[in-house]
Order: sequence, then structure tokens, then C-alpha cells
Amino acid sequence: MKKNFATSALVVSLLTTGVYADALKNSLTNFMNTKEKSSIVDLGNINLNAKQKPRKPSIKHHADTAVIAIVNGHNIIKKDADKYLAQRTQGKIKDYDIIPRKQQKRLIQEMAFPIMVLNAAQKELTAEEIQSVYNRIWMQKEARKVDIKDDEVRTVYNQIKQKAADNNNTQPIPTFEAIKGRLKSQMLEKHLIGKLMENVKIEVAR
Repeated sequence: MKKNFATSALVVSLLTTGVYADALKNSLTNFMNTKEKSSIVDLGNINLNAKQKPRKPSIKHHADTAVIAIVNGHNIIKKDADKYLAQRTQGKIKDYDIIPRKQQKRLIQEMAFPIMVLNAAQKELTAEEIQSVYNRIWMQKEARKVDIKDDEVRTVYNQIKQKAADNNNTQPIPTFEAIKGRLKSQMLEKHLIGKLMENVKIEVAR
């Protein structure tokens, strides 16, 4: 009897406050209508200080050699995607698996672009055009390794001026600044050709 009275008093006092009325009405009604099974509640396995951890979406981890995408028959490998991702993020992110799905798709699209260009080139360019592209790429790659100083270019420029004077050439010689870039390119090309041909054995048929 005391328990029923105490419970009723609690319900009345809470339901009369506007803040709690709507929120607690149903839960308290259910509490009163529930038959009492036991007066003892087992709290032994409950951590009262525990905080609910946010649920994280599960991440599927691929092996380094796993194929993560196929682009027109070309396999894209996980370790290649990791390497490309590290380059794109300047080393901040190195694992393809941890980026969101939309970003994964975007990354694959970027990696697929040179594959599609290569396919188009093989279909549409002639053998001579492809060879020209290879030559230009090699020249550009090797050119980055060579540092031609302005003093070296000026020395060549002065030699040209002196040769023109020795030959009594009356045509005006452009200023150094005007032709410095062209001279440097010519010197670079001469350097690369010399390096490439230094160990080449050539036999001319008679």
C-alpha cells in the first residue's frame, strides 16, 4: 500500500510540471502497469561510469597486392593507390582503405586517366608520333638533371660575337638577354646528345 501511494504521488508531482509531462507520461504509465517481477536489480555487471562510444563504420582492409579496381581491363593495385594517395596528399594520407567511398572513386578516376590516354594514343597515334613523344619525355626528364649556369651561356654568347666580328659580319647581334633562353636550350640539347651517343658504336656499311 505504501509503495502504491508513493508511486502515485511521484506520478502526480511529475505530471503536473509542464517540462516533464509529455516526455514522462508514457514511460511512467508503462512503469505502473508493469507487473513487479523482483525487488532486487542486479547491478554487478553494469559500469556506471562508462560512456557510450560512437560507432564507426567498418573499414575493409585490402592486401597490398589486391586489385581494388579494373579500368578497361587494366588492374589497379592497392599499393599503387596508396602511393598515388600519398603523393596527392603530400604524405598526410597513405592508406586508400581509410578514405570515404566517394573519395576512393575519385582517386580511381584520376589514376584511370593516364591509362585511358595511353589506350587512346596506342589507337590513334602512328608509331613515329609515339616515338616522338618518348623522345620528348626522355629529353625533358634528363634536362631536369642538367644545370647550365648563366656564366656558361654568356661565354658561348661572347664566342658567337667574337666569331661574327672575325668574319666581318655586319648584321647586328641580339643582346644576351634576348637570346639567353635559346642558347641555353641549344647547349642543353648538345649536352644530352653527347651523353647519349658517347658509348654508341656505329658501323657504316660499305
